Amino acid sequence: MKFASVIAVVAAAASANAFTISAWSNTGYTGTQFQTSGTGTYNLGFTAKSYRWSSSGGDGCCIKFCNGSRETGYRCPAYSNSNVATANRFNKVVTGCGSTVLNC
Repeated sequence: MKFASVIAVVAAAASANAFTISAWSNTGYTGTQFQTSGTGTYNLGFTAKSYRWSSSGGDGCCIKFCNGSRETGYRCPAYSNSNVATANRFNKVVTGCGSTVLNC
């Protein structure tokens, strides 16, 4: 039985999300920070002016950046931006993997 328990733990760890979004209220990765590795919709509590999206290649996970209900960007491969253009700044992110629909 212990072997079956070990297999279940290893399988759960392998299916864990392999991404992280970190966003900051100022350019240059400074100011108030928001960070998560979870899937779902997250209101940041501020307008992000810089971010780092870390996602392993081919993991099937993506992020949608939103300003309220308006989409301002979308990424799947890893990407960083130390000075998000004014029109693309965001206060909400939606993350998901596989066939998950990402809506602002």
